[in-house]
Amino acid sequence: MGETGGTAHAYVVKAEELPALYYLDETHPRPSRLEWINRGTNQKLRRTTIEMLLRTLFAKVQTASVQKLHDSAGLRASFRNERERDRFSKAFQNARNELNREREHLVTAVFDHSDAANRAVAILSVEGVPDESISMLWRASEYLEEKYERATGYSPGSVAGAITGAGVAGAMLGVGILMIPGFGPVAVAGAIASSSIAPVAAVSSVIGATGGAIAKMLTDHDVDGVAATLYEREIKRGKIFVSVNTQTDGVDKAQVRRLLISQGGHAPESG
Repeated sequence: MGETGGTAHAYVVKAEELPALYYLDETHPRPSRLEWINRGTNQKLRRTTIEMLLRTLFAKVQTASVQKLHDSAGLRASFRNERERDRFSKAFQNARNELNREREHLVTAVFDHSDAANRAVAILSVEGVPDESISMLWRASEYLEEKYERATGYSPGSVAGAITGAGVAGAMLGVGILMIPGFGPVAVAGAIASSSIAPVAAVSSVIGATGGAIAKMLTDHDVDGVAATLYEREIKRGKIFVSVNTQTDGVDKAQVRRLLISQGGHAPESG
């Protein structure tokens, strides 16, 4: 949502539209100032309110007050002049359109057991779905050796042998480890490793302490916000997340969905 927000040359992004920022063209104008505001009053949000917003933004809303915060909050980006603001406005509109297109092509599921997830990914590969279109994410501590320790960060591929739950699929896609405070080691494989690890690693010490780091990783990966929070809960329980980007020529979205379901994949529980 673009508006002056009481500040000259400003553009306000709705809280719910934040994932679109990852689709901005690199040439877009950089704002001179960023601040969280109430879009109705144009007043800056208090630090405690911002913390509440970020902690609950991608969660299933439980109270009317939190829903009101989500609906009213915005990130105000101030620019040096009207020309830069207009250029950003156009760039952000394109980014929102790209985000919506990506979400239309994403098929997701969660698996109760690693062997079922591995089998599904292996079949997808046989059916012609390229490795770069497939992603997996799971709680690595479910499968790591009891005394396994690793420094903060990740190393794609090199740790695959240490993760007994990765199986053939993990080795095929390449595995990375991300340490999240309060959550432990998270294993990622495939497209999500390159698209989401770096942003989450940069803020994991902040988000990890309050929860929602996995949900943020998934929303960056184009998963709907509420669904991402439900998936995060399932991953905490030891289940395995699998997604497939069906934009590749010859990959049928309905067929991919049927295949995942046939191998035990299902949507996260909402209860």
